[in-house]
Amino acid sequence: MFNVPSMHQIISWFGWGHEAGAVAAVSFMVAVAIIFVPVVAGFALYALERLQIKLLGMISVNFAYAFVNFVTFPGTFIHETSHLILAVVTGAKVTDVCMFENKDGCLGHVSYCARGPFPMQMVQHALIAVAPTVVGFTVGYFLLQYIIKTPHTWWGYIGLWYLFVSLVDHSTMSDADLKNYFRGVWIFIVPLAGILFACEMIT
Repeated sequence: MFNVPSMHQIISWFGWGHEAGAVAAVSFMVAVAIIFVPVVAGFALYALERLQIKLLGMISVNFAYAFVNFVTFPGTFIHETSHLILAVVTGAKVTDVCMFENKDGCLGHVSYCARGPFPMQMVQHALIAVAPTVVGFTVGYFLLQYIIKTPHTWWGYIGLWYLFVSLVDHSTMSDADLKNYFRGVWIFIVPLAGILFACEMIT
């Protein structure tokens, strides 16, 4: 099983020593890397989803969107619900919610208006955009553990794997999600780097 390296190991890889300046520099780079992890995962899945739609679109465009929306509807529902919950939790104003649609290249949407002080608006944009990827992978991880570690009937395995594939298939970041994510995610870099730096210095 893959083990996430500790900050101490990462700092050692750079060979810059463990002085405060070196730790601060590595902490900043790790913070930036952490911010890009959901982007890579979410956009890769989005590209696969678009490929799936393109292939199914050879039959019919409407069929392709209907298939991705409704055949894997648990994933679509969790994707849009993740956007919605984070919008409500962070204080954004939700203006429109559509769980399922198959027109204009959309697979459902949650529209919102960021509000509050500018830093809070940045937080809203970033967290709302990344919510489906974080929630999808988190729930997917625990679901996978349950599938692997717990015995099930054949129908149980089929149903659980269907849920898993549906969930992961929609743990995506669309072009709009990426745009909103990068409108606000920068506000997290310094605090995250500070936390990594502090944790390394006190251990």
